[in-house]
Amino acid sequence: MANLNPTQSYVSPWVYPLISTTNRLVLRHLFFKSIVVQGSEYLPAQGPAVLAIKHYSRWDPLVIAQLMPYAVRFMTNANQFSGVQGWLLMRLGAFAIDLSRPQKSSIQHMIDLLHQGETVGIFPEGGIVRDEPLRSLKPGLARLILQAQSSARSPHAKEPGQQTGAIPIIPIALHYVPGADFGASVWIDVSPPFTSEQFAGTTDKQKAAQITAHLEKVLRDRLEFLRNQHPPRGRPLD
Repeated sequence: MANLNPTQSYVSPWVYPLISTTNRLVLRHLFFKSIVVQGSEYLPAQGPAVLAIKHYSRWDPLVIAQLMPYAVRFMTNANQFSGVQGWLLMRLGAFAIDLSRPQKSSIQHMIDLLHQGETVGIFPEGGIVRDEPLRSLKPGLARLILQAQSSARSPHAKEPGQQTGAIPIIPIALHYVPGADFGASVWIDVSPPFTSEQFAGTTDKQKAAQITAHLEKVLRDRLEFLRNQHPPRGRPLD
């Protein structure tokens, strides 16, 4: 595992527990004033699943990782995979994608992870967005999920293209008060999961548009809710 390609990834049995424990101590007890989550009952006990997360700060994946009892496989900008940081990211389960020119190998790796029953974390805005509540979403994420569903092979399938079931999408809104800085409070809102089966589109293109519109609406609504909620409901992370 010494020379991983960034479009590959794995969860190191020694690096991940060490970094996860350090991350928990630093974020919960030293850096942030508090981390409060509501809707934690909607988090998946296991994959396959996709966490669709508002991207406000570089802290986001570290914060979201604290919600799960297992490693989330984050799709990460390829420009982050250099030096020691890149070495760590690949061993923490993250995988690279060139946001300006996505490669087939990155897309296939995400699909493979879902086929393997992993939970994938994605920031559908395509980068950190602070100048507006939420950047308009494009259908790329929905298309990837539909592709993963249609290409999955059940152990009992007679045909290679037989679907194994719809993959749940869990929208997650994040809000830092007053900002993503030392001493801030972090408010997290997890929405109920939804799947492609809830939409009536007759083609993948139509379904992708419907999934994207629904995801964007949910994230916008929950972000507005968090901004107007004082104090936050939910439970603090221990």
